[in-house]
Amino acid sequence: MSEILLVIDMQNGFMSEKCRHIIPTVLKLIERFLAAGKLVEFTRFINTADSNYVKLIRWSRLINEPEASIIDELQPYINNINNNIFDKPYYSAFTEDFSSFIFVNQISKIYLCGVATDSCILKTAIDSFERGIEPVIIEDACFSHGGQQAHDAGIFLLKRNIGKNQIKMTDEVIEKI
Repeated sequence: MSEILLVIDMQNGFMSEKCRHIIPTVLKLIERFLAAGKLVEFTRFINTADSNYVKLIRWSRLINEPEASIIDELQPYINNINNNIFDKPYYSAFTEDFSSFIFVNQISKIYLCGVATDSCILKTAIDSFERGIEPVIIEDACFSHGGQQAHDAGIFLLKRNIGKNQIKMTDEVIEKI
């Protein structure tokens, strides 16, 4: 069984003061996964002026730098040679490139952390679940730029849609890798 840690959208434009508390936990997870010889991959949401985010919900952020950049704290883990960042124009990480990566590397379990619990993590977890890949949400390493209520709503929906046993805390995950 091949497992990865997928760090979702830890970008300048999403990392308000509401979210910054997860950074040390995410860094701890990255270090532990790498020390165990496991893959660590990142997603980066890239918005466009003609997207439905702009047209339908009037949300026009993360179109340009520096908002679209991965936060400075994670830059040491970005692999420019193998390019471990998957750009995506929508909530889910399951772009064509990411789906190919999953297939080629025979990934059977994806640990998810980052932002936002109620959108990108939720959608990626459900897409993973529907593809027969086990998603594990690391609750204390996720948050929503929408605040605690949005994060809690995401966790509630994840428990309902992919199973309450798929929601773990960092210590539980580290203990098993």
